[in-house]
This record gives sequence, structure tokens and C-alpha cells, in this order.
Amino acid sequence: MKRRTIFAIIALSAVWLIFTEEISLQNALIGVGMSTGCMFFIEKFLPFKELSNINFWKLATFPFYLIAQIYVAGFHVIKIVVTGSKVGIVSLDTKIKDEALKVILVDSITLTPGSILLDLDGEKVTLLWIRDKNTPGDPDTADEQLKSRLERRLLKAQK
Repeated sequence: MKRRTIFAIIALSAVWLIFTEEISLQNALIGVGMSTGCMFFIEKFLPFKELSNINFWKLATFPFYLIAQIYVAGFHVIKIVVTGSKVGIVSLDTKIKDEALKVILVDSITLTPGSILLDLDGEKVTLLWIRDKNTPGDPDTADEQLKSRLERRLLKAQK
């Protein structure tokens, strides 16, 4: 078994113990068993070779950053809805070359309130975007508000 797999099993088991809120030998063994099963499933069916050009350690901090961005965007959308909003479709280019990181980027954009992915085609990302009624609907403004922070963070994980 690879060192990375053992680390993932330990990490998943720790997450299991945190989520179940019960520290016991039986619960720990269940967590290790389920984590081992998940890792064997992942290694068999998911293309890890395609993820070889991603820096895992820099990508590991991304979920915490994303959670913070979801909350910030949520409060921003509440303000927009109360003060008045416009909805539009905008197409943006991405600098990310890795397909897996592009998918993470567009899924992250969709998770943040105020935007929905319509299409991902090569370098182009097309989004439905709710914005303040006074905010211009141009791609530069949309780029800054929707994806630039998330994209910069993911570019650090790209080798």
C-alpha cells in the first residue's frame, strides 16, 4: 500500500470520528474499514494519473478557503437581493490548464451563492450571474467578482 493511501485512510478515519462524534474502538474500526473500502474504490475507478500534475498539499487548504468564500458570497447575495439585482449570462476565460482543477473551479463557483455554471468548454466558462443593479455586466467585473480569487488559489496547486 502506498504512503499516500495510508495517509488518506488515516485522514478519512479521523473525519469519520469527528462527524460521528463518538470516540470508541468500535467506531474507530468502522471508520478505518469504511475509509479503506473508499480508498480501494477510488484507486480502482478514479483516474489518479490525471491528477499527477496537482500539488496535493496546496490543494488541501482549498476547501477551507472555499467555505469562507461561500459565506462571504452568501451575505453579498442577501444584500443584492434586498437592494435590487440584475441577472445576466457572462462568459469568462480561465488560466487553469488541468481539467480536474477546472472542474473544481467551476464547481466552486457554482457552490458560491449568486452564480450557476451553464457551460465549461475548454478555456471558456459560461455562468448565470446575479449582480447588483449598479454593477456592470462586463466580463472583467464578473471575472473579479466570480472566479479570480478561487482561480488564483487553484493556480497555486497546479504544477
